[in-house]
Amino acid sequence: MRQLTERQKKVLEFITSYFEKHGYSPSIRDIAKAFRITPRGAMMHLVALEKKGYISRSKKARSIKLLNVGEAVRLPVVGMIAAGNAIEAIERVVEMIEVPKQMLKTGFEHYVLKVKGDSMVNEHIVENDYVVIRKQDTAESGDIVSVLVDNSETTLKKIYFKDGKIVLKPANPALKPIELEPSRVKITGKVVGVIRIYE
Repeated sequence: MRQLTERQKKVLEFITSYFEKHGYSPSIRDIAKAFRITPRGAMMHLVALEKKGYISRSKKARSIKLLNVGEAVRLPVVGMIAAGNAIEAIERVVEMIEVPKQMLKTGFEHYVLKVKGDSMVNEHIVENDYVVIRKQDTAESGDIVSVLVDNSETTLKKIYFKDGKIVLKPANPALKPIELEPSRVKITGKVVGVIRIYE
């Protein structure tokens, strides 16, 4: 699930209220008329809502289906995390962001970090994305985790345990894995979701 722009929220609200009133979905022309935009503009909003997991569509007329997206929870964005070279770890709340409830596991603490860098592009995590982190100090090989290196720098990587060493592997073929002694690495959380805001 991904964050919606203000206009996308209004389009989703319109579709929801139309369903409640008529029992079927609005047409593209209905949406275009309601927002005084072209049918193409309405279609672009529907494509965005579908990509972000809020609706599904088929080629038939009035075929929009609302998906059960559940409630959203506001979580703190506590800073930046490097998907590239490690950056100094500073934890402070810089903003709040809405996160779909289904990303969160009961009994765990969660927080959000903003991504800086491109080392995780092949996992579809890019600069300025928000990663939802479940706070935990353990992980399994292949998990995407936030780690603290030498108690001073934080980074986002896939983690592997190999021959008594910890390997932090980027998801970018241009970058090399980092192999470290376990004593130098502290796992601070596991990535459980990614939120991307389209301006």
